[in-house]
Amino acid sequence: MLINFGVQRGFFIGKNMEKEYEQSISFYIEEMQEVFAKELTPELAKVYVDSLIEKLGGENQSLESLIDKGVELHFKVGKDLYGPLLVGFSQWVAKKIGEIGHTGPVFFVLRDAAPLKAAADVMWNGRDTYPVAVYANRPLLGIEDEISPEWSNVNGNLVAYLKSLGLADSKKIVWVDSGAWGTVPKVLKEHMLQHSEFHPLFWYSHNPYIPGFLNELISVSGIDPKFGEILNDSLECVFPQPFKRPLDISKWKYGWQVGFKPSGLLSYKWGQAALSGVHFCAEEKFLSGGIGVEEGIVNLHQLVKLSQFAKENNVWTGILPTNTPTWSKGEEFLANWNPNLLP
Repeated sequence: MLINFGVQRGFFIGKNMEKEYEQSISFYIEEMQEVFAKELTPELAKVYVDSLIEKLGGENQSLESLIDKGVELHFKVGKDLYGPLLVGFSQWVAKKIGEIGHTGPVFFVLRDAAPLKAAADVMWNGRDTYPVAVYANRPLLGIEDEISPEWSNVNGNLVAYLKSLGLADSKKIVWVDSGAWGTVPKVLKEHMLQHSEFHPLFWYSHNPYIPGFLNELISVSGIDPKFGEILNDSLECVFPQPFKRPLDISKWKYGWQVGFKPSGLLSYKWGQAALSGVHFCAEEKFLSGGIGVEEGIVNLHQLVKLSQFAKENNVWTGILPTNTPTWSKGEEFLANWNPNLLP
C-alpha cells in the first residue's frame, strides 16, 4: 500500500515549523533564500527574495505580519497570475490524453508539478482520467544537476517505487512535469519502460520530441519563445516548495517512504497559499467551462509585461526578470536523443 505522502508531509513539516517559530525574522528570510539558491542560483535567488521581502514591507515588522502579507500575496498570484494558465494546461493535457487514447492515472511529477496537479485535481473532476502524485528527480536517477549538484544514493529504490505504482505494467503512461529537457523520461524509458508507450507532457519543453504547453501557446501569441524558460523557472519561485528535494526513497512495512525534509517556514506557508489560489481559480473556471486559447494568450502577455517590469525596475512582480542559466550540455543531450525513443 502506498502512503498518502501529502498528508504525512504536511503534518511533519507543521510540527517542525512550530518548533522553529521563535527564530528571528532574518533567519526565516535567509532560510528561504538558501532554498531558492538551489533552484535559481544564489545570485538570482537573492534578487528574487530581496525584492519579495521589500514588496511585503521589509524586515521591520513582526514575523506574523510578514507571514500574513505573504500568504495574501501568494494566494492572489496563484489565483490571478498563474491560475488561468494552469487551468489551460490541465485542459491541454486532457486534450493530449484524448488524442493518445489513454484513460486511468496520469502521473504528475512532484515537487515541481504541484501547481499543475492542483489545477488538474479540480478540472478533471468526473473524468475517466485522474492525477496521481509521483516523486522522481535527477539525483535519485544519478543524473547531474548543474545548478544544484546534490548527491543521492542511487540504489534502485526509485525504480522499484515507480513499479509499485503500476508504471512497469502499463501499456500507456502519461508523465506530466514542468520540464524542460527530458533527462528523467529518457532514463525511465531506456531502463524501465522499454515496452510501454511513454508520453511525457511538459509545462515548458526544451526538447522538440516532448510536447510543451507554453511552447504551443507562445507559438500562436507572437511572444519571444525565450519567455517560456523564464516562466518555467518562475513557477518554482512563486510556488515555494514546503520541502526540500527528496534524495532518498526507502521501503518499509507499509509501502515506500520518500525522504522529505522541511524547506522552511516561509516556503511552507506561502507555497500552500499559492496552491490554494490555483485551486480557487480552477473551481471558478470549472464552473464556467474552463478557459479558451484567447484568454490564455491574454494571460501570457500580462506575465511578459510583469517580467519586463521586474527587470527594468528591480522589483518583485511574481515573475522572474530573467531565466536561470540554461543547461550547458543541453544541445549535446538533444543531439544524442534517439528520435524513435518516444511514440
